[in-house]
Amino acid sequence: MENKEMYEASAPVQAPEQQAAEMIKITFSRKLARAFTTKSGKDVVAISIPNADPNDKSPWEEFVLPVTMVHSDHYGSKALWVKLPADGSTTLSRNIKPSVEGGEWTKQERVVDNNTLKSMVEAYKLKPKTQNAR
Repeated sequence: MENKEMYEASAPVQAPEQQAAEMIKITFSRKLARAFTTKSGKDVVAISIPNADPNDKSPWEEFVLPVTMVHSDHYGSKALWVKLPADGSTTLSRNIKPSVEGGEWTKQERVVDNNTLKSMVEAYKLKPKTQNAR
């Protein structure tokens, strides 16, 4: 007598799929990154966002990430990149100069979603390329 169960093809039992969070990759120049250590001793990187309007002379906005989240491009370019959750948000800050001499600097903060952050940081891609530029 043959064992029917041995010859029957059974579908393998699959674990319920875990939905991986969708990530977005933001690429930026090394010149925009500034590494420093916080008062609590954590190593972080402040990434500056240039103003989209060249006539806007206000200080650039920046956001801060842990050093372990910022990666170097290994293909010889001078770029850094970071992956952030697509459905997340990031706090941007900007230092505001005092209106009177000797006054205190203030910090203006706002929260933007990471898709908007990507478009702000990578705005340089939208500028037309100039001829014979080095």
